[in-house]
Amino acid sequence: MARRKDQDAPAEGTGGISIAGHPRSAVAVRRAKGWGGLLGLVLGTYLALGAHVPLEDALLRGLAGGILGYVALWAIAVAVARQLVIAEVRARYAEVLAAAAATSSPEA
Repeated sequence: MARRKDQDAPAEGTGGISIAGHPRSAVAVRRAKGWGGLLGLVLGTYLALGAHVPLEDALLRGLAGGILGYVALWAIAVAVARQLVIAEVRARYAEVLAAAAATSSPEA
């Protein structure tokens, strides 16, 4: 079955709030992914070498640890960034409501 043209086009300018669209959150998530991968790699390799595993196997275990650290810190960073973005939106909404209430209140 053929799709209609409007179904093929990606949604442009949905206006939704996203972590990728938030400048500080996007940078923080990228930074956390990098540190997670690096720390996982170092920790996995160190622990494998401490267990007297051959170097090739230790490096493979370090690589697996790096992948695991990357994914784990990415998930944690996204969850934290999501909550921070929601808190910022709620705070801004409260500011707008307070400003609107101050503007609309009659002065006696």
